[in-house]
Amino acid sequence: MKPLTSLMHSVWIAENDLRQSFKSVRHVVWSLLFPIFMLFTFGFRYDSTGSDVQSVLIPGIVAMTAMFGSTNETMSIVWDKSLGVFDRILAAPVSSTSIIVGKTLAGAVMGVISAIVLLIIGSTLFSVSFTNISAVLLIILLASFSFTGIGTIISGLASEPREAMMLSNLLRFPMMFFGGVFFLPERMPTPLPYVAKTMPLTYATEALRAVQTGNISIIFVDAMVLLVYTVGTMLLGSQILMKIMTR
Repeated sequence: MKPLTSLMHSVWIAENDLRQSFKSVRHVVWSLLFPIFMLFTFGFRYDSTGSDVQSVLIPGIVAMTAMFGSTNETMSIVWDKSLGVFDRILAAPVSSTSIIVGKTLAGAVMGVISAIVLLIIGSTLFSVSFTNISAVLLIILLASFSFTGIGTIISGLASEPREAMMLSNLLRFPMMFFGGVFFLPERMPTPLPYVAKTMPLTYATEALRAVQTGNISIIFVDAMVLLVYTVGTMLLGSQILMKIMTR
């Protein structure tokens, strides 16, 4: 199959998944309402005009939103497996690679969109300004692809949707609290700071905070770590899905 045709198939799959997601009002509302609720809940810990809200909470919430948006979108893989959608798509014919790339694109795009919406909301309500918006978008993009890879692995291993959601929450909620979203890892008791360093959310949050301070060295290191996470999780997730579709 020609590369251009394969790419077009991938874009079609991603577009179809995103269209189905945005058709579900509850899905979109939940994806945005949960981080907004967490923003206001934990925002009471700080003065609403204080620097902690701007430098600590908002970047963490944005990174967390990318995580939930990306992983929620990849849950469609479980439904497609259970309903035999993959078999029907492959009969089109569409290559298994196009399916994997399309699902990955859909998850990453949803993560980026969700994070940008929360970024706008946080900036409006708390007067947060990021000096380098291109760096922010790069970190959000890398984080979204990384979380998409994790979601792909979970969806590939799960046998049915309820199991996938359970495994996803089992991973996401510890990341949410240990990944530096609400509490800085260096202020956590040992060994939690070391646990936090194993989580991609920690690096996404740290990088977004570093953008505000202009610490280029931290941004570069965190971006490289997120890139490693992205490549590793994508490769593993792709192998799992490839085995499923070639049985």
